[in-house]
Amino acid sequence: MRPLKIGSLAGIPILVHPSWFLLLGLVTWLLATNVFPSWLEDRSTSVYMMMAGSTVVFFFGSIILHELAHSLVARQYRIPVKSITLFAFGGVAQITREAKRPLAELLVAVVGPLTSLVLGFAFLGAWFLVGAQDNHSLDVMLLWLSITNFALAIFNMIPAFPMDGGRVFRSLLWMVTGKYETSTSIAAWTGRGFGWLMMAFGLLLALGASGLAANPVQGLWLIFIGFFLETTARQNLVQGKAIRILDKYNAADLMMTNPPVVEADAAVGRLARGVIEYNPRVCYFVEDHGALAGILSAYQMLLIPEALWDVTTAREAMVPSKRLHAVAPDRKASEVLMEMEEGDLTHLPVVDDGRVLGVVGRDRLLGVLQREGMIAARA
Repeated sequence: MRPLKIGSLAGIPILVHPSWFLLLGLVTWLLATNVFPSWLEDRSTSVYMMMAGSTVVFFFGSIILHELAHSLVARQYRIPVKSITLFAFGGVAQITREAKRPLAELLVAVVGPLTSLVLGFAFLGAWFLVGAQDNHSLDVMLLWLSITNFALAIFNMIPAFPMDGGRVFRSLLWMVTGKYETSTSIAAWTGRGFGWLMMAFGLLLALGASGLAANPVQGLWLIFIGFFLETTARQNLVQGKAIRILDKYNAADLMMTNPPVVEADAAVGRLARGVIEYNPRVCYFVEDHGALAGILSAYQMLLIPEALWDVTTAREAMVPSKRLHAVAPDRKASEVLMEMEEGDLTHLPVVDDGRVLGVVGRDRLLGVLQREGMIAARA
């Protein structure tokens, strides 16, 4: 299921994953049927629903601002931000690479909880300004938003990687040890431990075990969050191992030298038919009047319906050179893969002193991980 774009802030796309609607419905239902009726009695169902609907708008707005704070600080350190996505467990800023220094990691991580803390005080201040009553709808809504933002700030500072607190924990370990990989491993295993604790406590809460009052909804939610946390932390451990494997190679080790060169006006059909079937990794340099105009791989050609191959030129199907970020031959393979992820590219030219030496493809990088047993071979 692909996320839907609903707008942008500071040039950063705001996306909504379909799973977010589950969270939207659950929060709205809990507010309208449980929270607000217990705080404010003798109101109609329609009033509770309107209160809940209005409150969730500001609640998710607060989450977006929390993630926007991460994104803006990341951009200050030249860390690309792809998007902000709302999903079933809240929100996440799609920051495409890690910080290069522990201080940058610390500031990017801590600014989100600080934003939630500021929002908590802002809603609390608004609650005082409107009278701090406990029998008015607006007061109750503002108080809930204040408490919730304070809770988000505290919860996010739990030292469980990859939550904000876990990233703060990693950055501090990184500062002390000077070892990024070791710090990541310790933080990730700590995150896994917190995930297992959350799932265990959630199960006890759902069943009402050990003297706890049974609360199936909160219990199941803790189980889901714990599972997400444990899974994500485990994936970071795997990612760290993949980076260590790729760091054994550089771009020159994995590049394809002397790829075939075609003219920009060549039809895709002439380049694809009888070629892709035998060489699904085929890649062409596209030249226009003797200059490199772009790269055309099997991936781009297969995006064109076969019925249009003969009327589509290489120029129209290629990735233009202005979108390509040339890499040096001694660039680490892990960094090359990250460049591809940031630019949503499948190939990058390898250039030395202005001269194109070859091209390195994503499939070559994934092939290394496949040989090492990190990813499964394609059927």
